[in-house]
Amino acid sequence: MHDESDVAQARVFHQLLSAEADSLTSALRATATRRGTATTEGRRLERDLREVHRCLDRLRDNFPELDDQSTAHAHSRIVRP
Repeated sequence: MHDESDVAQARVFHQLLSAEADSLTSALRATATRRGTATTEGRRLERDLREVHRCLDRLRDNFPELDDQSTAHAHSRIVRP
């Protein structure tokens, strides 16, 4: 069991990472729509999005209390068009 302040901090960090994942997803979709092919920018966005998802996964692994909050983002990973 984690200290309540640790869980609260993890929740805030989860919210920030989730917002970043949403932002990167939107930018990646716009890049794919605009160009139709993988670009340097698109590959960078994909790399950054993978890193954010990796951080979210580790955060959920370390703080299972976040499970309810993370359900919405568990299936939001990008599938390349």
